[in-house]
Amino acid sequence: MSKQTLIPIGPYHPLQEEPELFKLYCDGEIVKDVKWETGYNHRGIEKLAEQKSYEEVFFLVERICGICSTSHPFAFANSVEEIVGVEITNRAKYIRSIIGELERIHSHLLWVGLAGHFLGYNTVFMWAWKYREPVLDLFEMIAGNRNNYAMFKVGGVRRDIENQKIPAIQEMLDLVKKKTDLLVGAVMDDPVIHARTKGVGILTKQDILDFAAVGPTA
Repeated sequence: MSKQTLIPIGPYHPLQEEPELFKLYCDGEIVKDVKWETGYNHRGIEKLAEQKSYEEVFFLVERICGICSTSHPFAFANSVEEIVGVEITNRAKYIRSIIGELERIHSHLLWVGLAGHFLGYNTVFMWAWKYREPVLDLFEMIAGNRNNYAMFKVGGVRRDIENQKIPAIQEMLDLVKKKTDLLVGAVMDDPVIHARTKGVGILTKQDILDFAAVGPTA
């Protein structure tokens, strides 16, 4: 049995956006196990929220992540509405879903680009971030901001999506889908990416099912 080598990454590292520690247990080029430690940067969001009104908390929680500013206000809105028994309109549900899905698209493209950068393959990084730009433009058109959209409130949303904007949204999404399909094909078929990722850090299909891994993780 070969001896495993421990390679620590973090908690503070130039490649990481947040302070966290990854302990990689490697057998040669193969990552056999990973231990993850977090909690190096506690910002006291929970305590700060105790001093805010329900409306003010939305502006606080959407800044928990500086890039993805929908998931936390979405969760907070759902929690408060369930507690007080508020039912929102179908149109508000649709608008929330649209904002959430647009964020999912830009978030996935962001991490595909970063994955390419970490692999030393900056062509993928540039492609992914280029195709992410139209999605951020849609946020600016809908909410006025490319980030921190302030779309959520208890009982609905702060802004409607005007009917005259819908064709532009559809046209932009058609463009993003076409470009993303090209990106996926390029990434999946690229021998450089295969050489740098195949067999390194194995996540089996059964592990994915057992741990409910979704999105970029899977």
